[in-house]
Amino acid sequence: MAYDVIAPPRIVLHEYGASIPYKTEAIDLHALASANKRWRRKLGLSGDPIRIEDLGSGFVGLRAEAVTGVLRIGNVDIEIAPKFLSVNDESWQTVLWRILTVVEGGHVDDSLTTAQELASQSMPDLLAEMFLRSYTTGSARGLPRGYNSEQMSGVVLRGSVDVSRLGDWVARPWELPYIADYLTDDTLLARLLRWSAECLAGIVKAPGRARALREISANLAHVGRNPPHLLDAQRICLDVQHQALEPAKIVGLLLLEGAGVHHAAGNQALSGFLWNADVIYENYVYRLCQRAASRAGKRVDKSKLNFGVVISGTGPKLVTEPDVVFRDKTGTPVAITDSKYKRLTARPKSSDTYQVLTAAHVLGCQRISLSYPVDQDQQPTSWRISSLLGGNDIELTALPLNLMSLARPGGPRELIDKINSWLDRPIFS
Repeated sequence: MAYDVIAPPRIVLHEYGASIPYKTEAIDLHALASANKRWRRKLGLSGDPIRIEDLGSGFVGLRAEAVTGVLRIGNVDIEIAPKFLSVNDESWQTVLWRILTVVEGGHVDDSLTTAQELASQSMPDLLAEMFLRSYTTGSARGLPRGYNSEQMSGVVLRGSVDVSRLGDWVARPWELPYIADYLTDDTLLARLLRWSAECLAGIVKAPGRARALREISANLAHVGRNPPHLLDAQRICLDVQHQALEPAKIVGLLLLEGAGVHHAAGNQALSGFLWNADVIYENYVYRLCQRAASRAGKRVDKSKLNFGVVISGTGPKLVTEPDVVFRDKTGTPVAITDSKYKRLTARPKSSDTYQVLTAAHVLGCQRISLSYPVDQDQQPTSWRISSLLGGNDIELTALPLNLMSLARPGGPRELIDKINSWLDRPIFS
């Protein structure tokens, strides 16, 4: 069987989409298998994020499952669109970028999220833009400096006595062994920023960004080239004066997490950065609900609910954990929604309704919904659920959220308005 050749160096996969054929000789399958193993462990996946199938005739089929993001395998970029976005629309990266900047902490200003500016840009370019803007603003007054310790000897004590070298003092009593602190620009943050600039310069598509990143690396040539260990980098805290560098630090951490062991050998090629697509969707829906609740004078929370006290036998209480609970000013639950990372059909599956119905009974909420990701505008569908136990009827709504609307400047507001419309509509109307 013959297959059309996909030109390197870019492969776009759709999460849970069709397998994409690719020439076996054009991709390092050993490196891909190694990346699969590492990301599977890091993200807690049940299987490899990139499934590899031998198609014969010198081709392999590549299919993405349960992840979104980008991987670099040799000179090949593998970009993975989440299943809730349309891969046929080049603005899917802009949409994913909007979602990630909210979920990862919202460190990007609105000028970076306009569809006109970011249409069809690659994820490394988006991260590079975030890094450059942060570095330019945050380094205007210079980078933070810090103190390092060094073992020294001399006729004058310039620090604290180094008790670990008392044997040297006995042998040479005219020289005092001591440990002295000195102020330096070679800090953990500076090394992280230099390494990040070098990483991004090699993978961005825009020549102008690559030049700007190389200039940053050259300006930091006086600091160590190797990045700090990931655990040390995660402990970097910025003072008030340098808070503008926080987005650049976040980018550095993402790159460092994705680089695996390669950075230890001085290899500046980026291995990649992936996210659990279902976790990204669930967290983004929670943030949307937070903003919708704030606008409506409500608040949201997510906590485990204990119910079903044991009356005979042994065992723990039953537990359920709805994704979002809306409460009024007095703390009374008024609505519940569960994020379902599934394709919306004519009606929800029975298994999808169990948890949210249980939470409705436990909390006494009549208004509940299941939030589904879609890639085009759809109207919600509601059902009236009656109880034969004497309780109040429940209104269940399948709430489709068109995340492709985020390609438009007013996209987030449209999604929040849709949630507010569901919250404010008279029940059983």
